[in-house]
Amino acid sequence: MQDVTTAEFVSAVVERSRETPVLVDFWAAWCAPCRALGPVLEKLTAEYAGGFVLVKIDTEKEQALASEFKIRSLPTVMLFKDGKVVTGFQGALPEGQIRAFLTQHGIEVGGAAPIVWSHDPAERIAQLRAAVSATPTKDALKLDLALALLSHGDLDEASRMLEALPAALYVDAKAVRARARLALERRASMASGSTSGSATGDTRHADAIRSVLRGDTAAGLEQLVHLLRDEKDDEHSVARAALVDALQMIDDDTVVRDWRRRMAAVLF
Repeated sequence: MQDVTTAEFVSAVVERSRETPVLVDFWAAWCAPCRALGPVLEKLTAEYAGGFVLVKIDTEKEQALASEFKIRSLPTVMLFKDGKVVTGFQGALPEGQIRAFLTQHGIEVGGAAPIVWSHDPAERIAQLRAAVSATPTKDALKLDLALALLSHGDLDEASRMLEALPAALYVDAKAVRARARLALERRASMASGSTSGSATGDTRHADAIRSVLRGDTAAGLEQLVHLLRDEKDDEHSVARAALVDALQMIDDDTVVRDWRRRMAAVLF
C-alpha cells in the first residue's frame, strides 16, 4: 500500500499500471466507510501477492486529483491498467464483492510478483538495463535506471536518459528532482575545479553543495545563503544558482518554503 501525492501520480499510478494493475482508493480521514474499506483492501493486497498494487489518495490533501477524476462520493476505487482507468466502484463493498470485481477484471491471487531490485548499485543498474531492454515501452523503468545511474555517479548517461523521457514522465516529481541533483553534482565539480577547464566558483561553493548532496541539508543551505549575501548583485552568482537547484531537489515542502523565504530576504 502506498500513499500517493499529485506530484507522484504519473509514476506511481499511470506508469506503474503498464506493468501491474493499480487499484486507487480515494478516501478521507473523516469518512467512516473509507475506514471500513481500507483494511479490506490492504488484506487483499497482501493475499494477492503482487496481483495488483494498492495506492491510496487522501482527497483532502490531494484536491486537484479528486477534482480531475470527478470524485463525488467516498470511498471511490478506480482500477488502472495500461496507463488508464478501466473501471471502478463506490462505497465500502463487502470483501466477497471486491474479490469478484478483481476476478472479473483478470486479477488473480499471486498474479505477478513484484520485482525486487538489488541494493548493490552496480547490480541494480544491470538489472534495470536488462528490464529496459526486455520491455522498452515501459518508460517508468527508464526513469528508475536514470535515478540508479545518477546515484552511482554516472552523470552523463543519467543526463541522456532523463532528457529522453517522454513528456508525462519528464515533469514527474522524481525526474524534476533528479535533474536538479544532476545540476548540483555538476556545479560542485565545476566549483572545485575537478572538471576540465577553470572553476566557476571556489571550494566554499563546492563544500556547501556537497553538504546538500550528502544529506546535510541545513548546513549546506546555510553556507549557500551566506555566500549569496556577497553575490546578490552578481547575475552569475554560483550560490544563487546552486540554491535554486537545491530547493528543487528537496522533497519537503515545509523546508523548501522556509529556505525560499530566507533566500528572498537576502536578495530583496
